[in-house]
Amino acid sequence: MRLLYDAVLPRSLSNEAPAGVELLRWDGGAVSDQELVSAAAERRCRGLILLGGGSLEQPDLRKAAEESGVALIAAATESPFEAKQRVLKHLGKIRKAAADHDCLLVLAVEVRPRSDSSV
Repeated sequence: MRLLYDAVLPRSLSNEAPAGVELLRWDGGAVSDQELVSAAAERRCRGLILLGGGSLEQPDLRKAAEESGVALIAAATESPFEAKQRVLKHLGKIRKAAADHDCLLVLAVEVRPRSDSSV
């Protein structure tokens, strides 16, 4: 599985991915979240990892992600380092959940799918 992650997350995240997961860091400069969704789709990524749960509350972003087949994965923290730790800790759960869900929230202790009704 290939995932694109926002440049605000530590670059070292790419180096710590286990076998079967490719973590690509966005390095194209400052762009909107919708442009990141497009970039993820162009790179044939299954998901886009963002910092903070607020991104999941953007209906237009969720619609763009759904239309492009890219799952939104938000680490529910404002700390880039903590987000990296959560993503790495739950990567197995993220892989499984991203196969069935288009919107995931990565918490400290779990990965929770977000439905349209919860936004």
